[in-house]
Amino acid sequence: MTKYEVLALLIHDMEKFLHTHSDLQFYALAFDCNAEYANFLVCMNTIEEFEKTLQWYQKKYETYDQEENILDLRYNPGDWEYTDISQVDLFSEEELSAKYQDDIEKQCEEIMNFCEDILRDFKKTDVFEKIPKTSDFIAFCIDHDEDVKEALERQNII
Repeated sequence: MTKYEVLALLIHDMEKFLHTHSDLQFYALAFDCNAEYANFLVCMNTIEEFEKTLQWYQKKYETYDQEENILDLRYNPGDWEYTDISQVDLFSEEELSAKYQDDIEKQCEEIMNFCEDILRDFKKTDVFEKIPKTSDFIAFCIDHDEDVKEALERQNII
């Protein structure tokens, strides 16, 4: 898909999502990327859902009273409530194979850069402006198995 096709899909899917969830306010949006397969999910979360998840983790695991683990949970889209706002497949397996052969390191770096470029453009859209946001709202890209803190630092968020 071209960047413009991806943006059109994201705008459409986000408008649909916001229409059905108009009563919510979000603290974060993430592109949960799987660079190895050249796809990503658009995810968001609310403070209320985060607090429910945090309480559940704190009851189950002693380590979720530590600031680092709370930060990780807060910004890990795998633990968020709204993880299927949009699903984007950037390239087919054949396209990936033709472009990168077996250079998975180069592929992952370029796919993440492409996702970050898409996010920068998405943040300039009217639909992004319409997202009900908390005052500390952030939007970021994270590779599916990437450390949350590293992803946020890489994008100068923390």
